[in-house]
Amino acid sequence: MQDREGGGIQGGDRDRGREELLQAAPSTFPTPSRIVNDPGHVPRLASGTHRAPRTASACADPQEQQCAEEECDADECGDERRPPADSVDCFGNDKRPYLPLLLFGSTLVGAIHMLMVQFPIIRELSWGYSIRVFFLCLYALTLGCLMYCVLCDPGKLPKEKLTATEEMPRRCHKMWLFKQPIRRYDHYCRWLTNAVGLLNHREFVLMVAGLFTIGLCGCVVDFILVVLASSEGRHFAGFLLIMHLTYSVMLTLLSGPILRLHITFVSRNELANEYKHNLFYVMRDPTGKAVPVNDLDDVEFNAGLDNDRFEYEPSLILGYSWHRNVGCVSLSLH
Repeated sequence: MQDREGGGIQGGDRDRGREELLQAAPSTFPTPSRIVNDPGHVPRLASGTHRAPRTASACADPQEQQCAEEECDADECGDERRPPADSVDCFGNDKRPYLPLLLFGSTLVGAIHMLMVQFPIIRELSWGYSIRVFFLCLYALTLGCLMYCVLCDPGKLPKEKLTATEEMPRRCHKMWLFKQPIRRYDHYCRWLTNAVGLLNHREFVLMVAGLFTIGLCGCVVDFILVVLASSEGRHFAGFLLIMHLTYSVMLTLLSGPILRLHITFVSRNELANEYKHNLFYVMRDPTGKAVPVNDLDDVEFNAGLDNDRFEYEPSLILGYSWHRNVGCVSLSLH
C-alpha cells in the first residue's frame, strides 16, 4: 500500500495567481479555449490557454474529453491540483473512496448479473462454453487492473533521487496526493482517486479497454439473449437482460471516448499531461515556419484557435516508438 499525502499543493507551481485560475479548470485533458485580450487578463497557464470550466454539452466530441470525469464536481471529487474541498460526509466518513467503490461495485454487480442470468441461458447454446470463459477472463482482468490502479504506487520518485539541487527527471510531476513527484505522470483519475504514472499506466489502459470490451460485448450478447428469451416466453429473464443491456450501452458510451483518447496518446508516445499543456502543437506563420503554440501571444493564439490552424507536430515528441511507450520501463526518466 502506498503512502499518500492529504494536504494541499506543494512545489512545482510557478505562482499563486496561476494556481487560482487552475483551480477553476477541469482536471482531465481540456482543449484550448479562447483567451481574453484585456488589461485585467490573468496570465495564461503553462499550456498557453485560459481555460473556463467546461459544461456537459462540451463533451459532444468523444475525441475531446473524458466525459465521465468532466461530470464530476472538483469540489466533491478533487482533481490533480487539489483534494476534495471537504473530504468528510455527514457521517464523518472520508468521501474520496466513493467513486472507486462505485466503479468497482458496478463492475462486480455486472459480473454477478452475467453469472446468474446470462450464463444459464448461454449454457444451452453450442458456443456457450467459449463465451463464458471469455467473460470470466475479461472480468477478472478488468477488476484486477482496477484494484491495482487504485491501491498501488503510480511511480513515485525515490526519495534518494529527490534532492534540492538536482532537477526532476523529465515527465516527472508533483501533485497534491503524494509527497514525492510522480515519474512519467499522465493524469489524476477521480474514479481511482490515484495518479496514473509510470507504474500503473499500462494497467490503467488495460482497465479502460476491459470496461469498453465488457460494455460492447455485453450489448451484443444481451441483445441476442433478449430476442431468444422473448421467443421462448421468458419475460422476467428478458426484463433482467434489458436492464443489463441498458447498463452495457451506458458503459460503452462512457468508456469508449476515454479509451480512444488514451490509445491515441499511447500510439504517439504522448502523455495526457503533455497534451493538456499543448507541448507538441504548432502553428504555421506566413512564411510557413512552425511556431510552438505556447510561444504565441494572446491575439495570435485566439486567431489560430478560431481558424483551426493548430497542428500536431510529431517531431517534438520524445524519440520512442509506440510499443516502447507501452512496454518499456526505461521511459520513466525521459
